Amino acid sequence: MKDIKLFALSESIAENEKWIALLIPYLEQADSVEFNTLYDPTNLNQELESLKSDLIEEGERSDKIYPSGIYRRYRLSERVRKFILSKPYKDWSNYQFEDLSLMKDGAEILATITHENYVFAQMTEEERKEFNEKGYEFGLLQEI
Repeated sequence: MKDIKLFALSESIAENEKWIALLIPYLEQADSVEFNTLYDPTNLNQELESLKSDLIEEGERSDKIYPSGIYRRYRLSERVRKFILSKPYKDWSNYQFEDLSLMKDGAEILATITHENYVFAQMTEEERKEFNEKGYEFGLLQEI
């Protein structure tokens, strides 16, 4: 069994290429995505409305890395993946949906708090070393 820990990125992801490179391996592992809803979820913009058929559930929960009011969970269809990859990290801050969390079996494997520029990721020590060799600065947050 892998020794998986929760690591925090100690820098902001200003470069979109780094954001995409971080997202891709987690998108491959994830089975769904959750967003915190910043604004009225009954009045979605057209881009978010187009994801409606992939909505799994909506509600409130307190067991997220950053619970903030209403969340919406979507299955990771090709349409949802393209939507996620279309946005640079900075565009998630104060967007109608923010604080993207990639989920696997109900647990967050990659989570963000966009208004604080925080990124958290579950990975092994070896995976952390590989990311850090590519210019990321992941430090141990806690063992999980």
